[in-house]
Amino acid sequence: MEHRSMHAPALFAALVLLAAPAFGQNDNLVRTGRQQFDDLQYEECIQTLSAAIIRRGNTPAQEARIYETLGLAYLALNRQEEAEGAFRLLLARDPEHQLGNDIAPRIRQFFDNARQRWVTDGRPGLAVTQPGNPAVPTTAERPITIEHRSPAQQSPGRPIDLEARVVDPDRRAAGLVLAWRQGSRGLFRRTDTTLSAGSFRAQIPGSEVRPPAVEYYFEAVDENRIAITARGDAYAPLRVVVPAPGGASILGRWWFWTGAAVLVTGVAVGTYLVFAGSDAARLTINLTAE
Repeated sequence: MEHRSMHAPALFAALVLLAAPAFGQNDNLVRTGRQQFDDLQYEECIQTLSAAIIRRGNTPAQEARIYETLGLAYLALNRQEEAEGAFRLLLARDPEHQLGNDIAPRIRQFFDNARQRWVTDGRPGLAVTQPGNPAVPTTAERPITIEHRSPAQQSPGRPIDLEARVVDPDRRAAGLVLAWRQGSRGLFRRTDTTLSAGSFRAQIPGSEVRPPAVEYYFEAVDENRIAITARGDAYAPLRVVVPAPGGASILGRWWFWTGAAVLVTGVAVGTYLVFAGSDAARLTINLTAE
């Protein structure tokens, strides 16, 4: 593969831009997810808020808003186990939380029943407050890491076999989900991975491997299938190039190098997101350091 280099000032500026999180990035994701919920785009809402919850820097108020909206979206899709899981995570952050007056009575009843079961179970996950310190979880949670090497390219029509390992010291993850789509627009499809010999495996069907690219990410989910960490996400996915038969490789085109996921010596370092209303425009810069 041809390596593209940049002059030192441009390289430094790009790295500075990408090393610092976008101002208000998480807040914009939360607002976008809420707008998608209000627009009855429930799958899109779940996709957006799952990306928001795994990112660092959420305030307790943002987390509460994320989990409330996630729970409502799951209920709208009649996915009651996931809805209760989201509400339990909400209550762990705000035990006295009340739904708005505009919520339908049947949804309010579901939430109240979920609260009662959560209390009966001993209020798992509840944060405790110490004098002079913010609320912290009752038990320290060690980070979960998803180890995965993304293939750079695949021929059209050929399936993409993917493999990942999950490092989970506290065994909080109940499974690993692969989300993928052809191209760079639309919803991601989701499929469970298969655990074999210590690694999770999944395949993107060859029928969906078409130029110019396939995008995907992995999500580790808890027992209620709520995302708890990810490798990539809906707004910063991993990408496999799919060159057109007989055509020039996408890797040699200037727009790919300003539109692909950021790589420095082969390791993804970040993505700068810009949001306008409910539409998300992604600006990413791809560079490979020699």
